[in-house]
Amino acid sequence: MELSNTLCKKAIHVIGLDYKKPYTRHGKKFYRPYRNRWAGKDAELDQLADAGLMRKNVDETGEHCWYWFTRSGLDWLGEQLDIKILPKDK
Repeated sequence: MELSNTLCKKAIHVIGLDYKKPYTRHGKKFYRPYRNRWAGKDAELDQLADAGLMRKNVDETGEHCWYWFTRSGLDWLGEQLDIKILPKDK
């Protein structure tokens, strides 16, 4: 799947990379997300969910929707951004 400019901005926001920067160790960039969620319906994120890169949860009314990256989705995003995305802090 291709990472468009708008999808890239959304994906970066989902994991908080727009607020905290990755760190560099031995010439490689690493990032540990402090969040992994997006609230609201979104057609581009639906495509990622259909591809298995994100999970999607819709409430019983169908009005509210939450998205979050799967582990394979974080690996895919890391490849796109050339950053190793580590597991989220617990």
